[in-house]
Amino acid sequence: MLDRALAEAFDRMDAFCAVQRGEHGSLTIEGVELLQKAVGVGDAERRLLLERLPAMGESHPGGVLLGVLLGLFAAEAARR
Repeated sequence: MLDRALAEAFDRMDAFCAVQRGEHGSLTIEGVELLQKAVGVGDAERRLLLERLPAMGESHPGGVLLGVLLGLFAAEAARR
């Protein structure tokens, strides 16, 4: 079941990114914000991520955000 939910999360992310890519082929800031909004990540959650990521020694916060979003999409799919 988790494998199916994770596959669905990747599919949803891929579909979203295909629509939100800018002229250079990467996600725009607006696209990233819309993606976060799609899973309920708002200002409070972004603040928490910004506060907690440095303590993890994370030098690529975008990668962590991607993991968080995929996890939230997968959790949402598993609940359905």
